[in-house]
Amino acid sequence: MASFPTAVRSSRKLAFSLNQARHISDLSITRTGKPILRVQGHTATVFGATGQLGRYIVNRLARQGCQVVVPFREDMAKRHLKVTGDLGRVAFIEYDLYNTESIEASVRHSDVVYNLIGRNYPTKNYSLEDVHVEGTERIVEAVAKYDVDRYIHVSSYNADPNSPADFFATKGRGEQVARSIFPETTIVRPAPIFGFEDNLLIRLAGVTNLFTSNNMQERYWPVHSIDVGQALEAMLYDDTTAGQTFELYGPKNYSTAEIAEMVDREIYKKRRHINVPRAILKPVAGLLNKVLWWPILSAEDVDKEFIDQKIDESAKTFADLGINPGDISNYTYHYLQGYRSSAYYDLPPATEKEKREDRKTLSSHALSALQEFYGERDAHADKFEKLKAAAEEQHSEQPLSMDAFVEDWNRSQFWYSEETATLLAKQLLDGVKEDEVIAVVSAPSAFVAMMNLLKLADAHTTPRPKKIYLLEHDNRFGAFPEYIFWDFNDKFAKLPADLKGSVDRIICDPPFLSDECQTKAAMTVRWMLRPTTDQTAERRPRLIVCTGERMETLIGKLYGPLGVTTTTYEPRHARGLSNEFYCYANFECDEWEFRG
Repeated sequence: MASFPTAVRSSRKLAFSLNQARHISDLSITRTGKPILRVQGHTATVFGATGQLGRYIVNRLARQGCQVVVPFREDMAKRHLKVTGDLGRVAFIEYDLYNTESIEASVRHSDVVYNLIGRNYPTKNYSLEDVHVEGTERIVEAVAKYDVDRYIHVSSYNADPNSPADFFATKGRGEQVARSIFPETTIVRPAPIFGFEDNLLIRLAGVTNLFTSNNMQERYWPVHSIDVGQALEAMLYDDTTAGQTFELYGPKNYSTAEIAEMVDREIYKKRRHINVPRAILKPVAGLLNKVLWWPILSAEDVDKEFIDQKIDESAKTFADLGINPGDISNYTYHYLQGYRSSAYYDLPPATEKEKREDRKTLSSHALSALQEFYGERDAHADKFEKLKAAAEEQHSEQPLSMDAFVEDWNRSQFWYSEETATLLAKQLLDGVKEDEVIAVVSAPSAFVAMMNLLKLADAHTTPRPKKIYLLEHDNRFGAFPEYIFWDFNDKFAKLPADLKGSVDRIICDPPFLSDECQTKAAMTVRWMLRPTTDQTAERRPRLIVCTGERMETLIGKLYGPLGVTTTTYEPRHARGLSNEFYCYANFECDEWEFRG
């Protein structure tokens, strides 16, 4: 017998349930006449929800108050869907596409069923026919058996039973089967989808996407996965979409090669693509798919490379749902930033859309500042032309200045103060021999100070180095005859061969405070440094490295064998710099000592 408090609680719940009132506005009648309570929402079954598109429709339905049933095959694949709705809104049920009973259990309580199931390549357990045609048939038969109100079938662009590509052909036959069993099927044909975990942007950004068979010339209208998810949700609440066919595609037509170029620009890398004849690549890809368990380029993917997207003009589009789809060029930064190296990770995107938005939001004060900036830019251009003329005139007495070179933060350019640049230049020139070579790596302000010191010095009494080189990424410094283009990503691969082992004195200020940049700069320095067995103070190579304090441990590892250690001198920058800078060197002088 229940205790008194338990009995009281139970009777209160019973009384509440008996007296609870429902308003007539809470009641809704579906297209087929079934009553549902608005406060409870629809009950939707989403097959294929563990794929790329599934998370977007499951999240949209669950947050609208729908009860979402997610049939699944692999327990680990559904984990991320648990948090797409409130507790209890997303229910999971294990199923097998060959098991009709499990399919019926998934749909018997639903009033809408989404079928997102698809396979890009056959496996030992499922052929494309099994998935796209026979699997669809079992699902639609269960929908018809339990008189489900709506069935929304996600197919593919170019779905055609007569297509030469097996993927498109089986998708087309799947549409025919769905319509023959359930005539009010809503068919959705999305274009190639981009987004998180997609098979477009992520594939092109990866290093494994190496082979192609048509020089990536197939053309299509890529569509955003979020836009497709929004469209699928809108179809649930619009009964006029029943029995209709929708072609969902983006606003602009691209070839895969054009998208690959866009990806390379966004990640600051050049991915290589090798074209292999179709007759060779297709059977090899088909064989590898049977041997390897992880997805790679399939024979079906090779076939699809030769078929451009065709739009069914009679089908409805995003416009019929009141949706304006986004263009892929506006989202590359969002999805591809993680593929950048640390040196470029924080650089902003440079899309046309963002440039337009910037122009739209400029106030009168911003326009005034912009005009002032353009005026300063023109003044700097005049200074630059004068400096270039002075540099070309070798015997000119006019001193050089860094004022003509505006710092570019995208290149991480921060010039030294005049005092620091002169001090570093003096240490490079101190005791220099006429047969020695000096290299200035990514420290142009020190180079300019050195050239000014040599101009002021007496050519008859002051020894001059045999050669001076300026290694810099900024092409503006091509005004100097000593300039050599250097990109730290290439290390020394594109430097003149005669630089190897020919430099006696080097100052290096790597452009970025990253392990990658520092390491590649050190490799360049060691490649240029002249090997010597004479370690006397007069002939030992002089090496100065100026970089951030937080790089101290790494600098010790990279340059330790060359005797480089932290000194007491701290370089200063003309415009100030928040990062604390240290000077590292392999020698002591009047200006610094080694730190204890």
